[in-house]
Amino acid sequence: MMYYIEQFVRNSIIGAARWIGRHTKVIFHMHGSQFDTFYQNSSFANQQRIRTTLNRLDGIVVLSTEWATFYQTLTQTPITIIANAVELPKQYKYHSQSKQIITLGRLGERKGTYDILKLAGVIQSRFPDIQFTLYGDGEQGKVQQEIDRLKLTNVCLGGWLALADRNTVIQESLLHLLPSYQEGLPMAILETMAYGIPNLATNVGGIPQVIENHVNGDLVTPGDDAGLVQQLSDFLGSQMRRETYSRNARQTINDCFSLQQYFSRWHQFYQRIMNETEEE
Repeated sequence: MMYYIEQFVRNSIIGAARWIGRHTKVIFHMHGSQFDTFYQNSSFANQQRIRTTLNRLDGIVVLSTEWATFYQTLTQTPITIIANAVELPKQYKYHSQSKQIITLGRLGERKGTYDILKLAGVIQSRFPDIQFTLYGDGEQGKVQQEIDRLKLTNVCLGGWLALADRNTVIQESLLHLLPSYQEGLPMAILETMAYGIPNLATNVGGIPQVIENHVNGDLVTPGDDAGLVQQLSDFLGSQMRRETYSRNARQTINDCFSLQQYFSRWHQFYQRIMNETEEE
């Protein structure tokens, strides 16, 4: 949690700028996925400081309704939801017969990496052709040790995925898997869905705003190992399901998470803030 302490201290110093000039507007964009845990684990005095800092702001921007609800318990400052967005690739071709399941992001407990390894152990006997590739940094050594201990032949570590290779890897994938315990609104989910790659993820943070269960992907509760196995088995067993999810996933990004909509929402937000400045 040291990262959150340092980050919030820096932001608090910046936030003090609103007291330097009467017309200075200060906004916090809160996109950390563990700020709730950071707050709950803080001392009472530090919790009061956090509330005081948030109450001095002119606006707070968050990624989802779930995070908006959380911050509303801490402050009276107006909260605006502006979700992340991605560019929609012009070409769309989903390989519904691909055998590659990927995970993009930091490896570790919070991202559900070890739940993936348990899942892979079950899938190894049911669908022996399916391969899991975990891309990202983090607990690589510890994860590799667990792969070796469980004797998983269907899991490998892909290391840090270079931008030049990212699009190709995504396009050749069957599914993106992210059973996280805490999230904001993962860019990896938006990026893969933009390519028409379905996701199997957990119903945390802003993920349920993007993934509609059994429509454009599948959702489970964090730590639900049996649910992960069932959802993935059903997905792998139905080509119609895979192709339907793929079309719907891409359409979701086009309709709700495009860059054009993102810029428009920020423009509207800043326009409102500026209008409030002129009225003062």
